[in-house]
Amino acid sequence: MKKLKPGDILIFAVIICISVAIFASFRIRTGAGHAVAQIIRDGEVIRTIDLDQVDEPIIIELKGKYNNIIIAEERTIRFERSDCPDRICEKMGRISRPGQTAVCVPAGVIINIIGSAEDDTDIVIR
Repeated sequence: MKKLKPGDILIFAVIICISVAIFASFRIRTGAGHAVAQIIRDGEVIRTIDLDQVDEPIIIELKGKYNNIIIAEERTIRFERSDCPDRICEKMGRISRPGQTAVCVPAGVIINIIGSAEDDTDIVIR
């Protein structure tokens, strides 16, 4: 095995610094603004919750072919219980950042976190 030269170490350090900078900028962009949870069943939004405003746990019970219990608390939301056969939705855990989604496919229920930033401008063309 060859020894590392000072130039090799410098290249590795630059690559690591660039990787950390890219990761940090992605985390900062996705965490900006309010986190708003949309609960969707069969393609229809049935409830919207501003997770930043949740002080006490909110329990949502959805009844249908498969029953779901969803809990919003401490700036997060999750599937607590489900009657679906595989219960993968329960194993998804808590979601809290814009862009995250939890789904119960058999019940047709989607929890989607939407970022509502102060400036909703997507693009400016001059």
